[in-house]
Amino acid sequence: RPEDDDSFKDEPWLITFDDFIAPEEANRLIELGGEEGYKRSTDVGVLKADGSYTDNVDSSRTSSNSWCLAKCMSDPVAQSVVNKIEHVTQIPQTNSESLQLLRYGEGQYYQTHHDLIDHQTNRPPGVRIITFYIYLNGNEDSGLEGGGTHFPRLNITVTPKRGRAAVWTSVLNDNPHKKDPRTEHAALPVTKGVKFGANAWIHQRDYITPNARGCA
Repeated sequence: RPEDDDSFKDEPWLITFDDFIAPEEANRLIELGGEEGYKRSTDVGVLKADGSYTDNVDSSRTSSNSWCLAKCMSDPVAQSVVNKIEHVTQIPQTNSESLQLLRYGEGQYYQTHHDLIDHQTNRPPGVRIITFYIYLNGNEDSGLEGGGTHFPRLNITVTPKRGRAAVWTSVLNDNPHKKDPRTEHAALPVTKGVKFGANAWIHQRDYITPNARGCA
C-alpha cells in the first residue's frame, strides 16, 4: 500500500509479483505435477480417534492436485522455487507445507473458502499465516480463460499470468492466532482451457518435523 495513504492502514495485505518464476520454471512445475500424478482435491474432513482428520471430497472444490514430495523436491527447479519463496518471506522452508501442484480443467473451481484450519491452532506448527500462490500459465499465453483468484470482501480479483505470484495473509497482524476473514477467496471457474498453479502454505512454526511424526 502507499506509505502516505492512511486509508489502507487497516486493510490486510495482498501482494502480487509478476515474473516471480521464469516460464521454463513454470513449465517444469506443470511437468512435475503430472509426474507426481494429479488426484481429486480434498478438504479437511472429520476428526479420527488417532487425532488425524479424514479427507473430504466436496462439490465446492472440483480441482485436482498433487504434492511435491521427496522425489519432486530433488528437482533443481522445485528447489529453486521454494528457495525464492523463503527469500521473499524470510520464513524458513521448514515452516511451509510441501508445494501443492494444482490443475483446474474447464468448468472446475474452488468456491469461497479460507486457508486457515482452526484445529491447527493447538498443533505444533501453528496455523497457516501466509498463502503463496504461483500461476503456472495465464490468460494471455495458453488459451486459458477464467480461473482468477477472487477476494469478495476486498473486491479484488487476481488474474492468472504465467510466473505471477500472489501472496496474502490468513491471520490478523496484531493477533496471529486469529483468522482474518477478509482474505477468504475463491478460485473462479475456468471457462476455457486448463489452469495450472503451485501453492505453498506457510505456518507459524516448523511444519516439516511434526508432519513427519503425524502431529501437524
